[in-house]
Amino acid sequence: MEYERLGPYRIGKQIGKGGMGAVFEAVYDQVGEQQGLRVAIKALSPQMAFAEGFRERFEAEIDSLKKLRHEGIVCLYGYGEQDSVLFYSMELVEGTSLEDEIKAGRRFNWRETLQIGIQICRALKHAHDHGVVHRDIKPANLMLTPEGRVKIADFGIARLFGGTQLTTAGGVLGTADYMSPEQADGRPVTEKCDQYSLGGVMYALLAGRPPFHAKTMPEMLQLQRFAEPEPVRSYATETPDQLNRLIAQLLAKDPDDRFPNVMVLSRHMEAMEKALSRPLKANPGQGNDSAVGADPSLSQATSGMADEATRALDTPVVLAPEATSQPLSDDIFDAATLDQPTDAQDIPLEQPTLAEPVSQRSISRFTTVDEDARRLQEQSQSNVWHIGAQLAGLLALLGVIIWGGWQMMRPLTADELFETIMVTIHEQGEDNLRPVADQLEEFQQRFVDDSRNQQLEPYRQQWEFQKFERQARLKARVAGAEAADPIASVYLEAARISADNPEKSLAMLQALVALHDPLGKTKQTGNDDSLSDRAARKNETERWLVLTRQKIVELQDRVQQLALAQLPALHKRLAFASQLQTTQPDQARKMYQAIIRLYSEKPWAHEVVEQARLGLKNMGS
Repeated sequence: MEYERLGPYRIGKQIGKGGMGAVFEAVYDQVGEQQGLRVAIKALSPQMAFAEGFRERFEAEIDSLKKLRHEGIVCLYGYGEQDSVLFYSMELVEGTSLEDEIKAGRRFNWRETLQIGIQICRALKHAHDHGVVHRDIKPANLMLTPEGRVKIADFGIARLFGGTQLTTAGGVLGTADYMSPEQADGRPVTEKCDQYSLGGVMYALLAGRPPFHAKTMPEMLQLQRFAEPEPVRSYATETPDQLNRLIAQLLAKDPDDRFPNVMVLSRHMEAMEKALSRPLKANPGQGNDSAVGADPSLSQATSGMADEATRALDTPVVLAPEATSQPLSDDIFDAATLDQPTDAQDIPLEQPTLAEPVSQRSISRFTTVDEDARRLQEQSQSNVWHIGAQLAGLLALLGVIIWGGWQMMRPLTADELFETIMVTIHEQGEDNLRPVADQLEEFQQRFVDDSRNQQLEPYRQQWEFQKFERQARLKARVAGAEAADPIASVYLEAARISADNPEKSLAMLQALVALHDPLGKTKQTGNDDSLSDRAARKNETERWLVLTRQKIVELQDRVQQLALAQLPALHKRLAFASQLQTTQPDQARKMYQAIIRLYSEKPWAHEVVEQARLGLKNMGS
């Protein structure tokens, strides 16, 4: 559909089109502070306005966008309706998308990739703090300005947490190439979905391709749910091992295996960039070629990125507002979507379900974000003192933001990093040390002489055993149970049934130790000095025996808890059966038999079972 005007804007050329509407270049041509401002207008399809529940979705989207004010997010200017066409205006960003850069053959180095990832994390943190998940982070939605800054566009499918009823019924929203396994599986969307998509973007920046390739949509969804991508170093050999492992963690299938939040991720990447930028000591005869290079400032690095990003392309994705136009307040930043043409990997949205036919209404209204802000301010101002209090609050908030930004920019101190590690272990438990594995390594590398390294060493060693067990499980799944090591086979089978039958699992593991370590030479993990012997780690048999003893201790505790919880009730049932012997012998006999049948194989219930057998014997059974 062609438009000449929408609200106060004169419509120009179309610069984008999608399933829910189109995007046009436009100019604010009415008298006012925005006169002459060039913007992008997203006009939604007219029939969408009459779709059941669509207006509620639109209002919820605008409400969520108005909460976002960040330099890394495309700015929202205003929104309105004209002749049943819902629309909103947003800034035009001069530059190219990261997708265009990749398609043009550009390969980003590890430093550029980390800096882009850090910028995206800062913008996503702002959105996540306001309850908004982007859901569709991909190179096409990441704009690279001539100054080397990255802006996130297309928050059009973002929804407030808890707003799942506003999503398209039966539809899956997002882009398959970078979609998280949770989205592909139709599970609830959380902010960790954006982490997975960011990992895919960083993979593509380094490798020049997304983590997976598929010919069909179902095949791509299946890959996102179950397949493991090739390490990014297979395509970008210069990628540091730390960055290779970070991207692998972001692409973890289980959201719990990713980072707790994007703030932690951002700090981790900042520390990684600083550590990787330290010059290495040159070996004799090698000159300066062995050094990675001095740590340049972020502005210098992004300036270099901008020089490359501004090379000519056939058609720029979006344009910038004219320099002569009056900009909105620097604090007014918001997310806005520019629909890109759909491709083979874009997930189609289902057609909306239309409500009862409604006659076309002639409505024309437009509200700027500034007007909303002023109206709220006018409502809240009661007197001059109140204005002064607001200004004081804004100054205090600005101070907090500056202080918070400084806190985010600097790497964690030894005390902060140690506290973060210990808090995470306390919250997550020692059974899975993967969330703190990189932090444990970072503490050891950065604070070599810190005495707390001795306190953290058992956790590092425990993580080594956990990695060994994970690798063994994966190997067993790939090779099959018949090809597994005999000790590994019994251990993994016992671990598999431990949740449903801890007693049987415990008996299997105790038998395994008796068979392979009858003299008890292999000791436990934890604070045991035997773990400092690196040679023992190279012996797979001893590793399995250490894991087995760990599992035995865990199961013994669980079995003991079962006994404490169930024995009192069993004793009561046994006493009740004894009372029934004279009045209702058949019922008493059934109760004795039931106790024997249910608990005869449970060692902790041995005493109760023997009393039940004695009761049957006394009854002549």
